[in-house]
Amino acid sequence: MDQNFLEWAKANQGKALVPNGLLEPRYATGGIGAAVVVRASLYFERAFDPAIREAIADCFDDYCAAPECKLTFLWSNGKAAQPFARAKPLRAAASKLGPEDRFDFCYVGGEQASDASFWRFEVVGQRQWQEKMGNRGLNSLAFSWPVVAVQENPDAFANLFFDAARRLGAVQGQAGFAVNLSPTTPHENEATEYWIAQIMPGLDVGDPGSTSARDLKGKIKTVNWLTAIDKPMLDAVGGIRALMSELPPSWFAIGDYGAGVIIRAGVLPESGLSDREEQPPFLPPAYVVLDKALRRVRAESMDILQRGTVNAGAPVYNTRESTAAWLRRFEVGDDELLSAKAAVLKTPRLPQGSIPYPIVAGPV
Repeated sequence: MDQNFLEWAKANQGKALVPNGLLEPRYATGGIGAAVVVRASLYFERAFDPAIREAIADCFDDYCAAPECKLTFLWSNGKAAQPFARAKPLRAAASKLGPEDRFDFCYVGGEQASDASFWRFEVVGQRQWQEKMGNRGLNSLAFSWPVVAVQENPDAFANLFFDAARRLGAVQGQAGFAVNLSPTTPHENEATEYWIAQIMPGLDVGDPGSTSARDLKGKIKTVNWLTAIDKPMLDAVGGIRALMSELPPSWFAIGDYGAGVIIRAGVLPESGLSDREEQPPFLPPAYVVLDKALRRVRAESMDILQRGTVNAGAPVYNTRESTAAWLRRFEVGDDELLSAKAAVLKTPRLPQGSIPYPIVAGPV
């Protein structure tokens, strides 16, 4: 995360909120269409299980305890939005649902229920019969903070991510820069997300709860500031010793969350936004190094990242070819990889305690 962007974000948080349909004028109906945030995405099994639903409620309680947390509306199970103040607590709502009921909750923090917002907590959980079919992918949990909140307390966000992964026994996940889109008009604002991704190569693209994201098993979509992989994926990259040999310990921290490990790449998330407006964006060096270390489990192809609108006038990642190119964006030649490794060593070192249950040596 470059200092220029942080200073700009702190002084101009409102500028990280983008009007609805900015690049699709026919859909510019007012309100907020996109919000630049730091977002966590985790993927897990057994969303129908009462114990997992209780764990999700624990995650939500911790999320709401964050300073300045602002949630204003709840979208749930296909129903109309409710004001957050009048909605049942997640734990109480979950206790009334059976294993064959939908388990979809999307809490947002906009002035209107349709607004994209900095604060968002969303779970997409399958019914028991759907999950037992085995062909509908994983369940997802995503939550976000404003960029400034992460800048001011990165360890708190990292700990939220770690605790959520541990409670859910997550299969995989990641956290870093992202764009939250309007909960009611996401496709009309994907062109904005695409445009931001061109100037921020470190940005995660796509809806965390989309079928294409949840369909990934044994693979991760991307590396990021925080990256979670389960034990089978850890074995696939050669185990903890092989991973540690690729990642200098003063700049990368690895923690054991039970079902696997979480890798923290640097003190703060990186966007890839250049220091000066006239300079092109850059690939965050730590992500280039981590992508190489996890190449065997990083997806090379998947279904499309975005859908866009019918007869869209602005580009989006709506083909398998453009999606695959985005997945491979951190792949570089040997010389560029060496340069990235050298650049990492010029960044701030991680302090002690930067990740829970750190792994220093030996197997998980």
